[in-house]
Amino acid sequence: MQGQGLSMREIQMGAYEVLKAVSKICEGQGLRYALTYGSLIGAVREGGIIPWDDDIDIMMPRPDYERLLIYFDEHSEDLYPLRVFERSAISGYPHMIARISDQRYRLVFDNEKDYGIGIFVDIYPFDGVGKDRDTAIRLIHKTKRLAALCFLTSRRSFAVDNTGSKLKMLFKLPAYLWAKLMGNEHYTSRLEEMARRYRYEESTLVACVVWPAGRKYGRERDVFSKGLFDVIYVRFEDSMMPIPKDYDEFLTITYGDYMAPPSEDEKKTHHTYHAYKV
Repeated sequence: MQGQGLSMREIQMGAYEVLKAVSKICEGQGLRYALTYGSLIGAVREGGIIPWDDDIDIMMPRPDYERLLIYFDEHSEDLYPLRVFERSAISGYPHMIARISDQRYRLVFDNEKDYGIGIFVDIYPFDGVGKDRDTAIRLIHKTKRLAALCFLTSRRSFAVDNTGSKLKMLFKLPAYLWAKLMGNEHYTSRLEEMARRYRYEESTLVACVVWPAGRKYGRERDVFSKGLFDVIYVRFEDSMMPIPKDYDEFLTITYGDYMAPPSEDEKKTHHTYHAYKV
């Protein structure tokens, strides 16, 4: 018996506590990080978590991201109830971004295999993608398709999930069947190879190669200057958190008019799970 599920606000505050703990570790270890994607919009537009968002997103340069994973591995007992979920650490974990989970909670997904995660913060690694923007955009165009297929391998069964258009649904079933045939390891290994193609230190451009989150294929919505991690601190809930100094450029490239209030239909979470206290 799972018991009473948590409310949206309880889930948000659980994720926020994880964020504060991760922030403290990053600050103490000198690791670069910043709020990103929906959490960045929330910081700029709402001063905190977007009311209908049920997770928190941060981004890190790949070298700092890997140092954080090592830190969690070396201090796992001391950091409990926090636990890092990442492919090399958790058997069956299907995603290419890490999540820091609070194990005092348990998530039950509607259409995803249970790998024991609790309320979490997403951590997006940003890799160097060289110095030529056109080449970088072509790379991300490829990895965006691979990441979409990788995501389909994590689904227990074929479902609409977050697919919003009828046209996309026409292609989704054959894509789902193909992805399941090829398997998760096929896509994760290809994405990993592409993420390592350029050295971060020698690149002037960066992107989340393994999980591009911009809306358009083949556009500049996922490739950014390395100055992305030059940060300022702004209020987020009752804390001060880092965001890109050029946040307006990042959000405009990624979302367009990010300050425009969304329609009522768009005010919904993109995850399909229920959260419980263990």
